[in-house]
Amino acid sequence: MYKKFAVLFVSIGLLSGCNAVENTVSDMTQKMTKTETSTSAASSEKSLTPAEEQQLKKEQEHQAMLDELPDVSTTDWNLILVNNSKPIDPDLKIPLVTLPSGYMIDERMKEDYDNWLDAASKAGFDIVLASSYRSVDLQQTNYDSSIQRYLDENYSQEEAKKKTEDYIAIPGGSEHHTGLAVDIVDDEWLDTGKGLIPEYDTQDSQHWLVDHMTDYGFILRYPQGKEKETGIEYESWHFRYVGVENAKYIEKYDLSLEEYIDLLTEAGK
Repeated sequence: MYKKFAVLFVSIGLLSGCNAVENTVSDMTQKMTKTETSTSAASSEKSLTPAEEQQLKKEQEHQAMLDELPDVSTTDWNLILVNNSKPIDPDLKIPLVTLPSGYMIDERMKEDYDNWLDAASKAGFDIVLASSYRSVDLQQTNYDSSIQRYLDENYSQEEAKKKTEDYIAIPGGSEHHTGLAVDIVDDEWLDTGKGLIPEYDTQDSQHWLVDHMTDYGFILRYPQGKEKETGIEYESWHFRYVGVENAKYIEKYDLSLEEYIDLLTEAGK
C-alpha cells in the first residue's frame, strides 16, 4: 500500500518536474526569439549606409509629395504642356478673348489675370503686357527673324539656331500657343528699351509679381535652375497660368511645370 502511494507521489513529482522544465524551455525559447528579432531589427537598421539612408529619405519625401498632390488631372485645360519636345495639338480649340491692348489670352484665365494686375497697380506698379497668345505662323516669323539676326552678326547657322532656341521655342513648341502664357514687365522698364531680358528681375515690380503670382494662379514658367527640365533659359518676364491650387503646389516644391506634370502622371492623374 505504502509502495503504491510512494510510486504515485514520485510519478506526480516527475510529471510536475517535466511541466516545469517544459515551461522553462518555452519561456527561454520565447525570450531568445524576441532577442533575435530585436537584434535582427537593430542589425538591419545599423546596416544602412549613409548613401542608403539618404536614398530612403528621398523616397519617403517623394512619396509625401505624391500623397499631397492636388485632385487634378494632366488633361485639365490649365495644365496643358507645350514645349520643344511636346508641340501643341493643331486641332486644339482655345477660347480666346481680346484685351484692351489688342493682345489675346484664354478667356478662362482672364478674371485671375485682371485681378493680379489690378493688385499690382494698387501696389504702385504699372504692368505692361508685352506678349501673350501667339499663332504658330507668328512664332515661325519670330523664330526665323532671330536666326537671321544672329547670322547677320556672323554666327554660323548652327550657332544662330542654338542661340535662338535658348529663348525662343520652335514653331509649334511655344507655350504662347496655349493662350495661357504672358510676357509682362513694368512701364518704366519698357521705357528703358531693354526689353525682355533676365535682368528685369532687378525691378521691384518683378519681385512683387513673383511674390504674389500663385495667389492668382500663375507661376514663373522658366525659372533659374530649371533650364535642363524646361529646355529654355531663365526668363524673368514669362508667367504661365495653371490655376491657384496647382501654382501653390509648384511653388511649395520648387518645380518646373514639366516636373509637376511628371508627378501627376506618376500618380495616375
